[in-house]
Amino acid sequence: MKKALSIILALVMILSVTVIGFAEEEKETLNYLLLGDSIARGSGVLNHDEACFGRIVADTNGYNYKNRGIDGFTTANLVNELNKSDVIRDVAEADIISISIGGNDFLGKTIFLNMIKLVIEAAFGNLEPSKQIVESAYDNFCVIIGKIKEINPEATILFQTLYAPNYPLVGAQLERIITLLNEKLVSYLDENPEAFTVVDVHAALKGVFGFTALDTIHPNAKGNVLIAREVLKVLKELGLGEATEPVINHPGVNEIALPIWPILQLFV
Repeated sequence: MKKALSIILALVMILSVTVIGFAEEEKETLNYLLLGDSIARGSGVLNHDEACFGRIVADTNGYNYKNRGIDGFTTANLVNELNKSDVIRDVAEADIISISIGGNDFLGKTIFLNMIKLVIEAAFGNLEPSKQIVESAYDNFCVIIGKIKEINPEATILFQTLYAPNYPLVGAQLERIITLLNEKLVSYLDENPEAFTVVDVHAALKGVFGFTALDTIHPNAKGNVLIAREVLKVLKELGLGEATEPVINHPGVNEIALPIWPILQLFV
């Protein structure tokens, strides 16, 4: 009788350890959320649901994945988005949140005409109009980070710096304008240390050619892989992933669109 009882107790212990092991394994599957604009969404590749950098990161590290990037989104748009119940739910459930935002703030109501104006002014040494936009974007960015922290103080937030397309005539001006924005948004950490972790996409893509789609703005398949690699490096440093080389389950199919910046250079 005692021998049978011992066997039963041993089996119960084995089953308990097995159940606990499965529970711990399930907890290790992290929820990864993308917020922001068309770069976050993956515009630039036709099969963005399968091949954008966020999906690549999720596939590589085995995360649960959700993408709420929206084409044309500005920092003001993202502030409003974070008031929606379904977005609040996704933020609350996320373990890791990647944010790519800010580039569209420069476009204004006249879209590329406003950007042409900013580039021309920068070419003549006048960065004040760009600085005003940057200040407004920063105010919104503070609200964005604050809202995310309020909804989910435990989430790891990754902020991706913006890259500037490399073009002979307007590249230098774009670089100056984008650098203003990146430096200002990252300066949030001066008063709020560890509020988020910077993924320096700007530095990773500076001087690199052939990473944009034919629209010459959004990252193509190559660009998404390069961005994914930078995100993976940071996640490994944070102890949230092991791999730094992207796993490509679905190769990206590059979008075909009118090349914007080469045409805009005709006006500069």
